[in-house]
Amino acid sequence: MSRVKILDEETISHIAAGEVVERAASVVKELVENAVDADAGIIRIGISADKTGITRISVTDDGIGMDFDDALLAFRQHATSKISRPEDLDGITTLGFRGEALASIAAISKVTFTTKERGSSLPEAARVVIHGGDLISHAAVGAPEGTSIIIEALFYNTPARRKFQKSVPTELSHVYDMVERIALSNRHISFVLLYNGKERFQTFGTGSYPDVIAAVFGASFSKELTPVAGSFGPVKIDGWITRPGSEMKTTQTRFYLSINGRQVTSRQLQWAIREGYGTLLPKGMYPAAFLDIILDPRDVDVNVHPTKREVRLSREREVMRYVQDAIYASLHVERVFSTSTTTPAPTLTRETITTLPAEIVGEPVPAYAGKRETNETRQAPLKQTEKQLRRTETYDLPETDLFVPEVLGQIGDTYILAKNESGDLIVVDQHAAHERIMYDQLLARSSSAEAGQELIVPQPITLTKKETAALPDLLDVLASAGYLLEPFGKDVWMVRSVSVVSSKLGDPDVIHAILEAALDGVGSTDEVLERVLKTAACRAVVKGNTPLTIEQMQRLLRQLMATKSPYTCPHGRPTTIVLSKARLAGMFLRT
Repeated sequence: MSRVKILDEETISHIAAGEVVERAASVVKELVENAVDADAGIIRIGISADKTGITRISVTDDGIGMDFDDALLAFRQHATSKISRPEDLDGITTLGFRGEALASIAAISKVTFTTKERGSSLPEAARVVIHGGDLISHAAVGAPEGTSIIIEALFYNTPARRKFQKSVPTELSHVYDMVERIALSNRHISFVLLYNGKERFQTFGTGSYPDVIAAVFGASFSKELTPVAGSFGPVKIDGWITRPGSEMKTTQTRFYLSINGRQVTSRQLQWAIREGYGTLLPKGMYPAAFLDIILDPRDVDVNVHPTKREVRLSREREVMRYVQDAIYASLHVERVFSTSTTTPAPTLTRETITTLPAEIVGEPVPAYAGKRETNETRQAPLKQTEKQLRRTETYDLPETDLFVPEVLGQIGDTYILAKNESGDLIVVDQHAAHERIMYDQLLARSSSAEAGQELIVPQPITLTKKETAALPDLLDVLASAGYLLEPFGKDVWMVRSVSVVSSKLGDPDVIHAILEAALDGVGSTDEVLERVLKTAACRAVVKGNTPLTIEQMQRLLRQLMATKSPYTCPHGRPTTIVLSKARLAGMFLRT
């Protein structure tokens, strides 16, 4: 018998579904994008769940709908109304075009699809019911214009995929994130998201970027942003970014980039955004960026991956430069440093960028320029460092058999110079060293009564919709790290206990960073706890560009030498570099 076989249609459909439908959020993405392509003005997304997982997904729109025959044909593999020939792939303007989504979803769930064509003279709508790819019914029913699709029992016939689904809060947070991204790219459409019948958020289709940002992230967050606008021939850039001096993050989770209305991921564009900030962006920190980029569809290849999140640009370097220039020009105007966000950003064009005033296109001036340094300002960092060092001196350090290098001085307020018993030169990254010390102590205290300290006055914190959805699933892990949070209202939680090392008790920035670390990817409980502890340690320790006294540096080295892994920080970066006499001789060509 032949060993090579042609797969049957059912197996092929399950393989295709595995590429398109990863989780419930994938289903929501495909269905909502179809509604956007259908010229909808209002899109309602409903999610229902119980303890076993997400049980029902519904998407209803007032778009153009379909007639009776197309309603059934839409569930055929590679059936689409958006392209008809190979040449159409060279200039795609719709979010969907592959004709795979509905067929893939129907192959692994129970679908009820109801649609009526806009402006139809017929009184009836069409209803198609499909279970696991098998047609159950195709009938005429009464329904308004538009389309409604209900997905139930997702993955019921694909147990391999079902067992890899996460808890309801985690899956729900992915759904929120997906809807938020599509809403930000389609501000002329009103989106309503409901969970178990209760409204979680709504946008109003005003077309205003600030309105949608405020609806998704809160009005206070939208006030920290400044507008960006640029026109470079056929390339248009529009959006909002974090104002210098506002809250920044240590990860790139708040980049919301769209090209021709499609949310995409692009490391190159993320790099361009950070380069646009230049020295206004603290090292290791990332801003929030909401950018729309409009360019010729023929310059964009969206046919790269079934999820359509990855795209290729034929003029990528040019677009990167335009993004960088638009952000740079927007930030280097005087009004950026005021509290007003009502004044629109100056529109940047290819012609005006070379004629901008010198104070805009010149080198950015450090934020501290012109400030008179006083004895009080010089002493403030030393006092803060003293508090941070004391937090890691709570454990008894061994008095014998512990050699501590002799401190020689500090370079750039970041690196400690010392020498060991052999006279070798040692360079220590003070932040990485203190992070190792703090992490080891946090790990030793985790899951014990010593992990946290109760706040005298609990602190309220407003979370994003994604954080609110995921938090119930993370409460036990956060408690192990010393953070106790309780629900207090819609998207508001009360922080009752924080880690014993928290430099700012109940600081919302720290709590957001902790949650961000917990949500960063998947993993076991221990892996999530490890990420949380690393973040807590990083936020609580001595930073780079911080002056230390000789005595403080000596204490820091003593604490480092007492750890089990003194040569790397928790993230794997080196804490110490040793320049031996032999190595120095080689560097100076003396060997």
